[in-house]
Amino acid sequence: RAVYKKAAIYLLDDPLSAVDAQVGQHIFEEVIGPNGLLKDKTRVLVTHAVSILPQVDNIVMMVDGEIIEAGSYQNLLQ
Repeated sequence: RAVYKKAAIYLLDDPLSAVDAQVGQHIFEEVIGPNGLLKDKTRVLVTHAVSILPQVDNIVMMVDGEIIEAGSYQNLLQ
């Protein structure tokens, strides 16, 4: 439903948690991800799906409401 809104910014609160892994991957690739329908929009995605992290621009990790890590996937691996 969010895609129909045609907004400039999309705030997505764990939309992949309600679907199985295959469907979640499909939604990410076709809609949210770098080649998806929203590729030219600003997207803020809250997720527990760590498998998609290599495909995002920036990662902010939080614990108890505090930022504990921030950066790109490559920077956080070091």
